[in-house]
Amino acid sequence: MLKKVTSLLLAIALVPMAAFSAAAAPATVTPKAVQNAVKVEYNKKQIAFPDQAPIINQGRTLVPIRPIAESLGFEVKWNEQTRTVTINKGKDNIRLVVTQKIANKNGQTIKLDVPAQIVNKRTVVPVRFIAEALSYKVEWDPNTQTVLIADNVNTNQVGQQEQPKDPAKPATDEKKSDTHVALFDKASIEGKKVNVFAYYQVTGKVDPDSEVVVVLGDDTFEVDVNKDGTFKFQHEGEHDGIRSFTLKAEKDGKQDTVDGEFIAQ
Repeated sequence: MLKKVTSLLLAIALVPMAAFSAAAAPATVTPKAVQNAVKVEYNKKQIAFPDQAPIINQGRTLVPIRPIAESLGFEVKWNEQTRTVTINKGKDNIRLVVTQKIANKNGQTIKLDVPAQIVNKRTVVPVRFIAEALSYKVEWDPNTQTVLIADNVNTNQVGQQEQPKDPAKPATDEKKSDTHVALFDKASIEGKKVNVFAYYQVTGKVDPDSEVVVVLGDDTFEVDVNKDGTFKFQHEGEHDGIRSFTLKAEKDGKQDTVDGEFIAQ
């Protein structure tokens, strides 16, 4: 009788332990969850992301920019101090500052629907950036959760994919190309807002014979250019709160313009 009671008590004691063990068992990833991972393809060839995969955040698809840009033949550089990504290919120069909702390509400002972000120490950008800044055709396949990147037949509409060029105005486009030239070294342009001393600073390099001005809000200021083309503009005070600037250069009737954002120091 004593043996039966002991066996019964032992069986009852083991029941909660078994239940606890079942509850503590790690969940397994279902095949469906694996299929929901976002993929990226360029001309039907999948791009590999070794350390950070594309993600969907608040309904936006964000992709690591370095693997994609390098797969498309671009050179990518990262400045940790200014948190700036620089992308170069041929004559194209693209600059993107993390947390800012604009990018700059060859002096032209491109607005992003969401800013670039740092995820797992990697810079991720909205898919739209690939189309507007790198000039590629981008589509989304919801069935396979895949970003489809393809060569864009018309690469003259950078930042204007939603506004097709009017074929009835060729003379206007030709005139613009005659007067607008590259005077600034776009990669050298930097804007800083030094909060400690309450001043704005814009530095860079331009054609030495150019006349340069910087626009802050509603005010325009002349900029002194050194013989080697370098310049350093600094202004204190009443323009507190301004986040962006515009540089304009002119030489022999030719013009160049650069829009930029101030980086707080």
